Amino acid sequence: MKLKTKYILKTVADKTVAIAIEQGSEATDGVITLNDTGAFIFSNINEGADFDTIVDRFFEEYDVTPEEASKAVENFVEYLKSKDLLEDNGQTKMKL
Repeated sequence: MKLKTKYILKTVADKTVAIAIEQGSEATDGVITLNDTGAFIFSNINEGADFDTIVDRFFEEYDVTPEEASKAVENFVEYLKSKDLLEDNGQTKMKL
């Protein structure tokens, strides 16, 4: 998994935003507002972590079952794909 554009994450007025720092396609330019779990997953993807690593980190960070962690990451990844923000290089897979 890889984001199509490089981002930095900043907290502004209790909101986390991802700000594009490279030019990319029109769909990937600009600012994305994220909730806490979205910011956690987005940050891990931005750092180059693979799907299984992100699920493991999510499970450790949040009070959820391994199944819930996997589903949360999978849903967010699918959301990023639907917005054309993510390149899938075959690393996206169900952990369970």
